[in-house]
Amino acid sequence: MKRILGATVIAVLLALTVVMPEPEPPPLPSFTGPVDQDVTASARSSVWYCPWVSSGALRDSSFLLASAVPVDVSLTMPSPIPNEEPDQGSFVMTGPGAQVADVAEIVRRGDTPGFVEFSDGPATAAAMVSADNLLTGDRCIASVPKVWYLPGGTTRDGRTLVIRLFNPFPEDAKVSVDGTSEFGEAGLAELSSIDVPGRSWVDKDLTAIVPFLDDLALTVTTSEGLVIPAMALSGGDDEGSWPGTAPATTWEFPVVNDGNLVPALVVSNPGPSDVTVEIDVNTTSGAVVAAIVADVPRGIPHRFTLEDYGDEPFGLTLRATGAVAATVVAEEAPTVDEAEEAGETEEADAPAPAGDRIAATVGTSQAARSWLAPGPGTLADAETTIWLLNSGEAPATVTLQPLGEGAHPAEKMLVEPGSVLGAPVKYDSSIGGYRIESSTPISVGWSAIAERGIAYFSAVAVDE
Repeated sequence: MKRILGATVIAVLLALTVVMPEPEPPPLPSFTGPVDQDVTASARSSVWYCPWVSSGALRDSSFLLASAVPVDVSLTMPSPIPNEEPDQGSFVMTGPGAQVADVAEIVRRGDTPGFVEFSDGPATAAAMVSADNLLTGDRCIASVPKVWYLPGGTTRDGRTLVIRLFNPFPEDAKVSVDGTSEFGEAGLAELSSIDVPGRSWVDKDLTAIVPFLDDLALTVTTSEGLVIPAMALSGGDDEGSWPGTAPATTWEFPVVNDGNLVPALVVSNPGPSDVTVEIDVNTTSGAVVAAIVADVPRGIPHRFTLEDYGDEPFGLTLRATGAVAATVVAEEAPTVDEAEEAGETEEADAPAPAGDRIAATVGTSQAARSWLAPGPGTLADAETTIWLLNSGEAPATVTLQPLGEGAHPAEKMLVEPGSVLGAPVKYDSSIGGYRIESSTPISVGWSAIAERGIAYFSAVAVDE
């Protein structure tokens, strides 16, 4: 009887196995917003890491600082000499306030990456490098993921591309740098294992390692310890520099083509499959929705050239079906004489040489109602503009509040839906930056145009 019962149970189970539907496969990842947000100033103490800083005989650098509250500020620049104490400076900054800290007042020894510590917040930092024929900079970094993405590079003729791996922590780091180009894998075998000792940095000249690539996107992975990477692209004297980021499904770029440069948006797709990107061009009169729609294959960076969208200022809003990294790189067009000379000496299908001026920025992966922008209005020889991008469907009433010494009147303006608006900022020695408040979420950046160079900066959202 037991044998008959056991056989019956087995038969029933087999029957159920046949008729029951197969289990649903596990859901695929759904990218609905920024990944590993690293651009927010929060209402607490924070540390901001600034890898691309240099102060020596030929270059000057500044930390651009802004805070919504009174804070104690500490600046630290590790020494390139092993086991030597770092160079440091500290002061109290009234808040709301903003200030420019000249690195040369602490140390002047060439390359000087460092970090800024705030005792309270919201507070943030950017870094700026300048010389007789150079102006560059961008926001610093607050969070430190294990994997970083840096699209926008090129090693074509006339350009020099350098990646800096900054380790501000006492523990040693082991890093691998992988790259993809228009040909697929870039072949960076010699960068597969890089040791970056604690409190130090390593520079790698990618132009010497993988020359003559039109597009180069990097992925920096740490297997031990942590680093903060930055990329610098130079041609002639001027250069553009930008930090690494995490990938996201949305990107906004309030500043794209200020300064009569030829802009491009470079997108890299680190995901497992192709993604579709949809790009709005946000002009001063409204949005050209889905002006660009394209597939970005995995492992091949895609450069969207934007010179066809006119000389008037515009911003960009990008949406993607998977997480991507994106950078705006704007370069000066070659002169007529340079282009004609290149045509006489190079093949007909070879790209024309680019001019010297370069600006770059990483934009932002999330709109917000509150922003801190350290730096606008602090350069006496530059034309400075704060750019406000409203990608939403409702008008944005925006208040620009100068920060610095003493009281300064705020300025209000209206940014129409889908549009970008530039707010010119005059030089004032008592102003170190701006707090920007909006009735609806917007994104904010700023540009500085001088005879010596052009620089684009991303502002930092304030965590609400």
